[in-house]
Amino acid sequence: MSAALLVGLPPLAAIWPVLEGDVQGPVWLLACLVAGQSVALLRSRRSPLATLVIVALLETVLIVVDMELLVGVMAAVCGLGAWAGRRHQRIGLAFGAVLLAVLAAANLISGPRPGHVLPGAAALIAMFAGFWVVGRLNAHDFHRLGELRRYSRRLEEERAAVERRAAERERLLLARELHDILNHAVTAMVLDADATAETGDPAEWRAALERVAGTGRQSLAELRRLLGVLRTAPDLPGYHPLAVLPGLDDVDALVAVDREGGPRVRLERHGTVRPVDASVGQAVYRVVQESLTNVARHAGPVEVAVSLTYAAEALTVRVVNARATRPPSKAGGGLGLIGMRERVELVGGALSARPADGGFAVTATFPLRSPA
Repeated sequence: MSAALLVGLPPLAAIWPVLEGDVQGPVWLLACLVAGQSVALLRSRRSPLATLVIVALLETVLIVVDMELLVGVMAAVCGLGAWAGRRHQRIGLAFGAVLLAVLAAANLISGPRPGHVLPGAAALIAMFAGFWVVGRLNAHDFHRLGELRRYSRRLEEERAAVERRAAERERLLLARELHDILNHAVTAMVLDADATAETGDPAEWRAALERVAGTGRQSLAELRRLLGVLRTAPDLPGYHPLAVLPGLDDVDALVAVDREGGPRVRLERHGTVRPVDASVGQAVYRVVQESLTNVARHAGPVEVAVSLTYAAEALTVRVVNARATRPPSKAGGGLGLIGMRERVELVGGALSARPADGGFAVTATFPLRSPA
């Protein structure tokens, strides 16, 4: 029996005597008392014992004015059996027993035929017990319904938490992409400008300006592709909705750039080269890009070896530079290695960065699908 049905029982029971003209007292009083019982029954799920007491008191007023219905009391008893705890069950049953005894005594004193008191009392006890048993039989279903509702709420909360974590991860990736693109481009342009400013050769200046412009155009193109996902109606020049971020195939172009005053990079591949997931390819590209940027900033024009080693279930990326030719720069430092480590771990890999043979080595291992 649902709570809505319990709430509707008193008004339904009062309609018939009103239509039949069998109401002894004023109809407005009956309507007010019945409405009070329905309002009290609204709280039967949360406060079944208090609901029973309030409904019984209102029923007592109905009995005094000779308009008893008893349906509201039985509905409250049913709610008591369904939703009350053990302690309140006992208190409610004791209260019901006292209430039935008072009703029986009142009928015995005022009734014109005392011989009918016993059958009437037996009928009231049977109704009281029957409604309580119905509530108890439905208690398990009500509890299971409550558990299902709690479980549903928990699933909704977990799904919302997963969505929040996914959104945070996407924001982190976006921030790292922006950091890598801008950091690499600005470092390369500054090194080009610094190295060319010392030559005094107009031809070198022109070549440096062309390299700076090319680096800027390449960085802007990457930024357009990256920020395009945030635009509902992209209007940037060169934007295409199917464009993808640079990946493993773009590492050759990355290391082949010859920058005045920058590191001299050599790329090697070992093992059987095979395709990788797009997320892994993008992470490899960013690790190489960030590593070369750090070498250019902190070590200067040194030899750098970039190796890609393909194994059965892993791809290892290693960037090793020789001993620095100048003191390390302190400008712009901070989040490079942290960003690389987070990026690698997001795709299930591992990263280490430590001094090696007087220089520095960055090693990242990425999981690969087993070859077919």
